Amino acid sequence: MIPDYSEADTKAKLIDKSLYQRGWTEDDITREENAGGLYKVKGKIKRDQKKVDYVMRIKVGSNPEAVAVALIEAKKNTLPPGHGLQQAKEYARRLNVPFVYSSNGYRFVEYDDFTGETSAARDMADFPSPYQLRKRYEAGMGFNLEDEAARPLLMAYQGGQSVRRYYQDAAIRAVLEKIAAGGSRALLSLATGSGKTRIAIYLLQRIADGGAV
Repeated sequence: MIPDYSEADTKAKLIDKSLYQRGWTEDDITREENAGGLYKVKGKIKRDQKKVDYVMRIKVGSNPEAVAVALIEAKKNTLPPGHGLQQAKEYARRLNVPFVYSSNGYRFVEYDDFTGETSAARDMADFPSPYQLRKRYEAGMGFNLEDEAARPLLMAYQGGQSVRRYYQDAAIRAVLEKIAAGGSRALLSLATGSGKTRIAIYLLQRIADGGAV
């Protein structure tokens, strides 16, 4: 008989174990990362408090910054594996990651934003390893993370990760990915009060630290 786990127990007893077996470590994972939507109330920017269960990152050599490439939305083990996929796809749009997963701890469903395809449910034993997702990310983006043009993506934020908000990081990575792929122009459109000046400062700092100026 299948036990009736809560979502928290599904993550702790099933999903975590499977991720470790596939080569993911705690250094590769950020848990409960903010992904709330932004909206304006009486001229002020507000944000709901929605959080992503897992954000998966790829670390390259000794570079300080790991690149976010995927997220997982976990649901309790008695629900279908794809139950959280639509929710996860919305989070992925906000966080700027191409690989989206929903899992009930036993199986998972994947959405690949590069191809627009959603997979059939698969066993967690088949969850992509860090190496596999890195190669797919590089192929989809059109550059290698070890390319000189990609170095700004791997530079740390001065002051640490806590200095930026999730949507600022997503915007910065989107621009740096475009640069790494050979683009020469990028346009960011963000709401008033979302920190566009701060984004510009962080962006220029990481480009300079990566030796791209």
